[in-house]
Amino acid sequence: MPHHWNKKRIDNLLNLIDIYRVKPIFHGNFKVPLAADVSEIRRAAIAYTKKEIDLASYLNAPLIIHGGVVVEPRLIKAAKQNAIEQYVVSISELLEYALQKQVALYLENLCNYKHYRPFHYIFTHLEEIEYVFSRLAGVYLYLDVGHANVCDGNPVELIQRYHDKIIGMSFSNNDGTRDQHFGLNKGKINYEQIIKIIIDSNWSGIIGFETRGKTTSESICELNTIYRRVITKH
Repeated sequence: MPHHWNKKRIDNLLNLIDIYRVKPIFHGNFKVPLAADVSEIRRAAIAYTKKEIDLASYLNAPLIIHGGVVVEPRLIKAAKQNAIEQYVVSISELLEYALQKQVALYLENLCNYKHYRPFHYIFTHLEEIEYVFSRLAGVYLYLDVGHANVCDGNPVELIQRYHDKIIGMSFSNNDGTRDQHFGLNKGKINYEQIIKIIIDSNWSGIIGFETRGKTTSESICELNTIYRRVITKH
């Protein structure tokens, strides 16, 4: 969180960035309610996210932000529509601020949980993503493939539709009911299909891994094995 970063810590990280030539991405707090139906809460969320943008600016890093959540709405469909509209308003203001700070904003999709939860994440599925991109320019999607698979999601369709808007992808697997962060070979996501559509669409960008219990090297090896199967078959 931004208040955990003082000048000494920032300078130390900038020194490491220079030594190792590794460019960071700042993953913002996914709990920030940028789509809140309470205006005072939403204004506070915008103010907080501007602090994340400030920190990203110091680190010369893009910022990943999320849609947040609405809690226990009585009329779910109307509440979610209002929330995605408020999210667009929030992002519009943040885009102006980020432009001044020379920070790129990447929008990450959350899980479209449908059952047994007293809340509803915003910016989760194809229709909401389409709504945001139809109203905003200068933003990109950081596609969490695991999130996109939850509750009848279709990450392959998202890649097909928005590969030109996707700046990066986060890879993990799950059983389709919740975000379990399995390795690529365990779960219902067919990563051969994912890799095939990436190749077919000539997509290039950032690949990140959120696979619990596996090192980055192990995840890269899994991905490499899947890739080789795909190119052998096709």
